[in-house]
Amino acid sequence: MEISLVPIRQSPQDGERALAWALDLWGDHLPNYTRQDWSDFYANSSQSDYGTWKGDGQELVYLAKRGTDLVATIGLVDFDDLEEFRHLSPWVAAFIVDPQLRGQGIGGHVLTLLEEKAQSLGIELLHLWTEDQSAFYGKRGYRQLASSKFGDLNIEIMQKRL
Repeated sequence: MEISLVPIRQSPQDGERALAWALDLWGDHLPNYTRQDWSDFYANSSQSDYGTWKGDGQELVYLAKRGTDLVATIGLVDFDDLEEFRHLSPWVAAFIVDPQLRGQGIGGHVLTLLEEKAQSLGIELLHLWTEDQSAFYGKRGYRQLASSKFGDLNIEIMQKRL
C-alpha cells in the first residue's frame, strides 16, 4: 500500500501518537528543548499554512500514512535550534519512523516524499542535523556541511540540493 504525507491537523489522533514517539526518543534529551516544547511544536504546526512556504518561523509537520496506519512523522521547519546555523533554511526535523517498522525502507520513502513536497513549495535546498544517521542521509544525496556540538551531542549538519 502507498504511503502519503498529510498535515498533522488532518489527523489529530495520529498527531498525539507522533508526539509520543518524539517524547520517547528525545524527551528532555535535547539541549534547551523540554517536553513542553515538543507539545507546543506539534500543536503550533497544526495552525501552519501548508499551502505555501514563507519561512519566517514556519513549522510544518507531516504524518506519513499507509492507508489509515501512521508509519512515520517528518517536519519541514524554518529553523532547527542551532543558532550558529540560523542562516540555513529550511530544515528536515522531527523525523521518526514507527519503531516497530524500522528497517523496512519506510524512512527513505518518507524522506523522498518530503523532498518532493519541499520542491512543490519552491524549496531548492534542504538541511538537517543528525546524531548518528549520516550514512542513511548520505545514501540519499545529503552531504556533510559541518560537525558541531549541540549540548553534549556530537552532530553532523547536512544539506541536499533538490
